[in-house]
Amino acid sequence: MARVIALLDAAGVDGIEIGYLTGLPGDHGLYKDTGICFAWTAERVAEAASTYTTPLVGMLHPAAAGPLDARALAEAGLSLVRVPVTPGGDRAWRAVTDELRSAGLPFTVNLTLASWADPESVTACAGAAEQAGAGAFFLADTNSALLPAQVEEQFARLRDTVGLALGFHAHDGKGLALANVLAAQRGGARWADSSLAGLGRGAGNAATEVLHELTGRDAEARHRLLRALPAVTSAFGADENVRLWHQLCGFLDLWPPGIDLFESAEAAGETPDKYALLAERLLGQHISLPQTAHDLRRLTGLGTRAPQGPPGVSEA
Repeated sequence: MARVIALLDAAGVDGIEIGYLTGLPGDHGLYKDTGICFAWTAERVAEAASTYTTPLVGMLHPAAAGPLDARALAEAGLSLVRVPVTPGGDRAWRAVTDELRSAGLPFTVNLTLASWADPESVTACAGAAEQAGAGAFFLADTNSALLPAQVEEQFARLRDTVGLALGFHAHDGKGLALANVLAAQRGGARWADSSLAGLGRGAGNAATEVLHELTGRDAEARHRLLRALPAVTSAFGADENVRLWHQLCGFLDLWPPGIDLFESAEAAGETPDKYALLAERLLGQHISLPQTAHDLRRLTGLGTRAPQGPPGVSEA
């Protein structure tokens, strides 16, 4: 972890997200153990801030149970806090952002599961973030489901309706993370998240080293990143089955921890359905897959958006 932070610090990125500040809530399925990135204390932040020059950023989940001392984190040298919210959430996050604002700690609001949110909900959330005093509003394609045209349209709409700086957090389940980042930029986004070698939660993110080149950063610093990639990928490389699972989630617009649904599904007969075949390769058994994202959301109890098929395809 320290080596990765040092590499990014030397590369001249705009900020380094170090992990969660008070842990994660209990409903994150596959992501119960985030290792060294879990529950940063003010003492650990102070140690890192005294070592590196790049601004340090923390993630703060409003539903996490851990106590928050925003003033201590600000005094320790944390530069920014990111607050994730969900479509149709109960606005409980406002208590968190109020505390951050009182402590003088800048924050962003990140709308997760953006593919489940209708345009009106996205605009309303951005407006609430602006009212709360956020420095920026991010969309996160948690499920890797959005296509570049959808991303660009979402950001163009936000650009025309709110005054906040905009950012995008892409996941790479369908191999579209970079394309979606560029689409977000065309739509008006100023910020983009990335990870070294594309390694990150789930299917990973847009690759830092690629965006580093696209934005004209120092070539020698980028070469240091590239030389370190074999060691980084060896230490943090994703399992092939996990990669396939996240590809499946991207096509089905399914929240990735929903794998629990399929692990308990009843075995079915032969099926030509390409998603079922992917799942068969992943799980080693034939299963019956709900055929629409709407069915999956109904089963998980997550999301309320009406079912939508692929462009030009109607659902019976």
